[in-house]
Amino acid sequence: MSRLQVTPIPARRCSSKTRLELRVHAPDATAAELTIAGHGRPRRQSFALEPGTTVLRPDLAGLAGDLRFHLRVTGAGGEVLGEQAFLYRVVETGVRSTRLIDGCWISLYHWSEDEARWFNPALKHLTADDWRAQIQAMKRVGIDCIVIQNVFDSPSYVHQHDQTADRYDGTAFYPSGLYPGRIALGCPDPVEAVLAAADETDCHVFLGVGLYAWFDYSPESLAWHKRVTAELWERYGHHPSLYSWYISEEMFGSLYYDYDPVPNERWRDIVDFFAGYQQFVAELTPTKPVSMAPNNIRFHEFADHWLPILEGIDILIPFAFARDLDHLNIAEIADICAQAGTRLWVDMEMFQMPLDNGLIPKSGAELEREIAIYDDVEQIFGYQFTGLMNAPDSPHDLGGEAARQLYRDYERYYQQRR
Repeated sequence: MSRLQVTPIPARRCSSKTRLELRVHAPDATAAELTIAGHGRPRRQSFALEPGTTVLRPDLAGLAGDLRFHLRVTGAGGEVLGEQAFLYRVVETGVRSTRLIDGCWISLYHWSEDEARWFNPALKHLTADDWRAQIQAMKRVGIDCIVIQNVFDSPSYVHQHDQTADRYDGTAFYPSGLYPGRIALGCPDPVEAVLAAADETDCHVFLGVGLYAWFDYSPESLAWHKRVTAELWERYGHHPSLYSWYISEEMFGSLYYDYDPVPNERWRDIVDFFAGYQQFVAELTPTKPVSMAPNNIRFHEFADHWLPILEGIDILIPFAFARDLDHLNIAEIADICAQAGTRLWVDMEMFQMPLDNGLIPKSGAELEREIAIYDDVEQIFGYQFTGLMNAPDSPHDLGGEAARQLYRDYERYYQQRR
């Protein structure tokens, strides 16, 4: 594996109103030259590199469209120590958002049989070739980032179980050597299948490290996440598409203050969890960001609690905004994230509420209206592709005709926006 590691944030495209950063880790290198080629003459920018990881913030003023980045790092004597090239797109929207779905969650198998009643039966039988087709279908409509919801499943909830990192009762979706529990799937290793397909299509994968137990950020949960992350890196670290470590456990915007089973003061466990986890992955994969998705409800009321938590989170992707448009708190959360140096994206729920008939896709018109409320957010990720969008040519019934129609509607919207 190359000693030069480069991670752009956002991953594949951004609005001209968004600040792009390049995380660069290049042992022994002292300088970097970035060449950006697009329309007109190539633009070259030089940077000094610090020991360890350096964050570069290239100047993209006046640049738009499809760009080619070429980064070269050199040592103290001017010798070339590494080079990396990648494609990037800058879109002109006039706002911070791309006004596109930049990424989507997928479920290798959904945790709730009730919510997933319209697609879990088919999802269970997808083969590696079927997963390749799913990723290709996402790519056709410009969805370049894939968030694997979780690679383990567990029925446990924080403060309501007696499992530990050594005594874990969950089931793995891949051939884990750590824990014996398995769920029978049509693909023996769907994590490998998704990453391989993402490599082929130039997509980026947020790998869901979880689920230990819902909302559980205890010391045992941290120990479990470190073990699983190390195994995932050993098995899948060779894939260039592996982009981020996504923590699957989620959290309430109000932390434990509206969740009776857990004492309020246990929010400090979350601070310790992300501080410890970020330190761990910074040594294992120095440029790969840590991401998580809480809900937005009352989030801003607990700014003094979230600020130290966010110090260990690189990308925050909150959800549930559209459930209560009268109390939209995007600006307040953006301010908290800015203070912490955390990137703010959004988890756009693509399903209808309430959930008494399972996860049913919103209409294309509903989705377009919701995209419009996120103009001040850098990236829009959708929950979720599997079961809520399905390409018309898919042989599998993942969400019925409503999911096929949403795919067609969004494909039309995407082509118009391009």
